[in-house]
Amino acid sequence: MVRLPAELTGLSFNSKRDLQFVGVYGRDSRVGRRTHDGVSSFAPTYPHSFIGHLFDAMDRYLVMTGGGSVHYLQGETPVLLAGGGTNTGLVDGVGASASLLYFESPLLARDGLVYFIDQDPQKGFQPMLRTLGTDGTVKTLLPLPRGSLLLESAAGGVRRYTKFKGDPYEWADLVLVGGEYQWRVLPNQWPFDHWTPLMKVHRDQDVYWALAEGQGAQEFVIAHIDLSGVTPSGVWKLRGRKVTVVREPSNTASGTLFVACSDPLEGGTEVVACRLEMPTTAVSRWLGARANAGEVDGQSQARFCFVRGAEALPDGAGGLILLENQRGNSSEAAPAAALRSVSASGQVGTWSLEPRGNRMAMAYGQLIAYDIQSRALIRTATNGQSAWQTWVSSSHFASGGRHDPGVQVLRTDTTGLLWFATRYSPQAGDGDVYFGRANGNALVGTIDANGQVKIVAGDPQALYTPQTYPSLAQRPWYMDIADMAFEGGAAQVSWVLCNRVELDGSTNLVQFHPELVRIDTQGIQRFSLSLEIDRNLPEFFQEPFKQICVLPGRPGEVFLSSACGVHRWTQAKGLELLAGQAVPTPGGVLLGPLPAGLNLVKFMAPGADRRSLYVGSENSVLKLVLSG
Repeated sequence: MVRLPAELTGLSFNSKRDLQFVGVYGRDSRVGRRTHDGVSSFAPTYPHSFIGHLFDAMDRYLVMTGGGSVHYLQGETPVLLAGGGTNTGLVDGVGASASLLYFESPLLARDGLVYFIDQDPQKGFQPMLRTLGTDGTVKTLLPLPRGSLLLESAAGGVRRYTKFKGDPYEWADLVLVGGEYQWRVLPNQWPFDHWTPLMKVHRDQDVYWALAEGQGAQEFVIAHIDLSGVTPSGVWKLRGRKVTVVREPSNTASGTLFVACSDPLEGGTEVVACRLEMPTTAVSRWLGARANAGEVDGQSQARFCFVRGAEALPDGAGGLILLENQRGNSSEAAPAAALRSVSASGQVGTWSLEPRGNRMAMAYGQLIAYDIQSRALIRTATNGQSAWQTWVSSSHFASGGRHDPGVQVLRTDTTGLLWFATRYSPQAGDGDVYFGRANGNALVGTIDANGQVKIVAGDPQALYTPQTYPSLAQRPWYMDIADMAFEGGAAQVSWVLCNRVELDGSTNLVQFHPELVRIDTQGIQRFSLSLEIDRNLPEFFQEPFKQICVLPGRPGEVFLSSACGVHRWTQAKGLELLAGQAVPTPGGVLLGPLPAGLNLVKFMAPGADRRSLYVGSENSVLKLVLSG
């Protein structure tokens, strides 16, 4: 299990020290497991969706589903343990007769009960301490202050840490006095303004692992702190924007704290082990690996950032020119793009020239790009040593509105001629209520060395609207062009990728019908492509294929990139998966024999020879070595 998702819930060990958790990818959730002997697995939960929590005293993994119910898992199937009642208040009972609303801060105590915090909607959502037994019995014990966390006490019972603005900051133990539960406030000198407790330190009576945010935006600090405010040992520094402690039963605790450190979006998660190795502290990776976005030149230590997307263009010498939409050293609030080079030997450099466009192509001894702001083609030297200059402006490049980006494809054929394609789709967008629905056109054309534009397919005078956009059956194939590639040869073979869009009467997506179109001197052939994507995954609403390319000396072979895979198409065998898979994988990028593994594919480009392709995935430039 190389890569873990950024969104994890319910990281927990059972009594055998098997780890389990639930990882979430958009609307897709999966149960992750790592056994005590190191075997890892991920299993989809569809059609179920739930939030992971912890193991109970019977080593059953508890999850929370919708409708206020707690289940335990049998494999990936949830089995009701308690809750789900129709009462609008908190009702004690067994199994489905009980009603609960929340299952917050659950704690497995040494008495075998799971203590948790619920909120009573009939009492202004007053937090209430409740218990859950292994037979599904739910009991309400007493109220507790807002802003409370449940932790293990020195005797293995229940202790609360409370920090809520306007109320006393305190620690208190749950005690039974005369048959009634009470909170016994503990004297302490805990530094509430700086540290939040995570979990009790094994075999230390009143010492807790505690978390404080470091000085950097992506750094956290963990330390041992006792109730008197003393730090009896050193500190552990962790990288990440979010940390989650891994729960474990106190009777099996090892004295090591396992923490999941995650970054947003595609950054992934790394589970680290924090150990005290006197006289020093140690942090070591235990599971997972982060994608390590960044901006570092060089070779072995080079780092990229593809989170907001990237483009790659062969540089003509076996390497690449890369456009990163957000360079690694820029902030998410103000992302800045970067142009970078990767040589055939793997040497990485960053250009001083600021990017101005996208849809890059190499033509007529220049680096060409489409500037969406000016709706013009701009150019610079192929090494980036000159300023951008406007080269060609044309009404054919213009956008009809917010959802029509103008030039979508810019490619050079084997004769050196530059081709472009524009595309229009009337699909609904989030900004329609503010900006209105776009109008636009779909054209295919060429630009010669003198900047002369010639339309090859499409009507330059047409302007499509959501009302006049042709149906799939009536729409010419060139109106759905996503990419082009040029094989050349005596027959001057060209390939076109079309992600044909089927819309309903309200211009909402029904599905895609991808096609490959082969064009030569004899005519046109169209081939349907099939790529099954689960309708419940976000990838279903994205175009099934992103790019195509061809390699010299491999006639009739077309390489295609999908959301998380690289494919090869031939007329004899149809579509074959070369690398990766159909959907995002918790395993992330796996090196080795193909198909190996990929996560989101950001670009694909021809390699240095007929046996290689370059692929961008998880902030890495990968080389796929082909057979034959």
